[in-house]
Amino acid sequence: MSIDGWRPTAETVTGRWSALERDWKSVIVGGAIVALVSALELQIPW
Repeated sequence: MSIDGWRPTAETVTGRWSALERDWKSVIVGGAIVALVSALELQIPW
C-alpha cells in the first residue's frame, strides 16, 4: 500500500482543521467584542 493514497485525505483533514480553528478564533474575537461593549455599556448606532 502506497502512502500517496493517503495524501488527499490528510490534506482534507488539515484543511478542515484550519477552517475550524479559524472559526473558533472568530467566535473568541466576537465574544470579546460583545463582552467589551456590554462591560463599557457602549451604544452602537445601528
